Amino acid sequence: MSKYIWSTVILLGMLIARLGFASLNLTDPAMPVLTVTLLITGGMLVGLVGATGLLGMLDWLARAPLERRHSR
Repeated sequence: MSKYIWSTVILLGMLIARLGFASLNLTDPAMPVLTVTLLITGGMLVGLVGATGLLGMLDWLARAPLERRHSR
């Protein structure tokens, strides 16, 4: 995967977490507390996966299909 895709994953995680924080800051919360918690933790986990992939530690995910094609 290219660095742009991993950067997009990080930005998506930040957006998901931001949605959770925005719902948390409302005076009259329209979302249940569990949903807000899942948005915040899910966004942070998605951002962590993106950062790990950007550092190259998840490079085996992108390389695995290519190795299978060349081994035939």
